[in-house]
Amino acid sequence: MTRLNALLGAALTLIATTACATARVQADDSQWDYQSENAAIGRIYYYERTNTDGSMDERVTVFQRSETELEVYKENGLCRNAALVTAELDPETLSTTRLVGGQLQPEARHMEFAFIAWDAATDALSLDVRLPNVTITDEARTESRPWHLYDFDLASLTVMTPHLADPDAVFGFGMALLWADPSNPDPMFWMGNVTATPDARETHLGHRTRRYALTGSALTGERATGGEAVLWLDADEGYIVDAVFPTPNHPGYTDFRLRLDHVSDGGLAEWDSLLTAHFADCEE
Repeated sequence: MTRLNALLGAALTLIATTACATARVQADDSQWDYQSENAAIGRIYYYERTNTDGSMDERVTVFQRSETELEVYKENGLCRNAALVTAELDPETLSTTRLVGGQLQPEARHMEFAFIAWDAATDALSLDVRLPNVTITDEARTESRPWHLYDFDLASLTVMTPHLADPDAVFGFGMALLWADPSNPDPMFWMGNVTATPDARETHLGHRTRRYALTGSALTGERATGGEAVLWLDADEGYIVDAVFPTPNHPGYTDFRLRLDHVSDGGLAEWDSLLTAHFADCEE
């Protein structure tokens, strides 16, 4: 691999650890009903992302700083490289308008170098990665609303599913993906749509949940394994408890599982402490 490809791969991996034009499909008001009181400001969701067989585990921790601000910390071991991705949320479209990928630094600082913007007026997605020796750009277009960036590990979805108008009814969303492979000339693209159909209520991972069977074009791409796709939402508060998808969202994975460990309402103090601890006791 050339040095340029190595830089490109590293950049896209840190982002992750962050088309044809068609008529825009609006968010279905019968499915979604954003209510400020359902936004759990200051809540921290502790997840683990793996393959469905439990391999390649990585911690994905989501902090809802405000109604319009989301932060995600991704790590697979203290003192190692870790990502901190920030996002701006739009309650009107229930979608993300801006994501900024960065590398976590000591004392909870981070270095920003990758930017994804969504223009709600045109549905255009733009990618801009800025490194000292290389710039990476790409464009795509969303085709439905709400939409979520799949390699953001469903972080934006888990803070939006509490705003379902009727959690016992079918709902849908679209997904885009930034595929962190330096050999890919078109790293950011539209995956398609997902339809969630409720099929059971059950206790799962210690939570009372609603279970949904998932179908749709986003789950049947070239990397899909053909396995099942299932989503479990907390029956009381609506956030994601568990998710199984038959297609990976990062190179090196075969499929996808996001499993909740626990939830905390520790707010900014706990979040800052968590980020600071990553490098606190590391050797120089």
